[in-house]
Amino acid sequence: MARTIRVGDIGDYASQQMEKLLRVAVLETDSRLKQASPVDTGRFRVSWQVGENAAPGGEEPAGTYSGTPQIDRIGYREEKLGNVYSVHNNLPYAEPLANGSSKQAPAGWVQGIAKDIQGFVRVNADRIGRES
Repeated sequence: MARTIRVGDIGDYASQQMEKLLRVAVLETDSRLKQASPVDTGRFRVSWQVGENAAPGGEEPAGTYSGTPQIDRIGYREEKLGNVYSVHNNLPYAEPLANGSSKQAPAGWVQGIAKDIQGFVRVNADRIGRES
């Protein structure tokens, strides 16, 4: 069903829709990386963080973890248009794992998720366009 939007509110409505898409894309990226992460103790999986306009290092977690952790936003509370978001893992062995040093995760798994997210954004942008 078509939504009625006053002409003066079109810009705000479009911004709200784009921010929803941005938020969903960041959350989905974080979730897919965590779910695909090779797990021994769970430390690598729980170390994924999201940074705004930079990839600052957070604290390295200690101990053993289970399950898929919630999103760990560093230095911000909610995604907003005009910013750049990065999902990163600051553990010293993160890059070798991303490059296939684990039998549990083939080389290129991070790049594969990045490519999948591009398609995810396109599909959801089209859906938002149809529902608006």
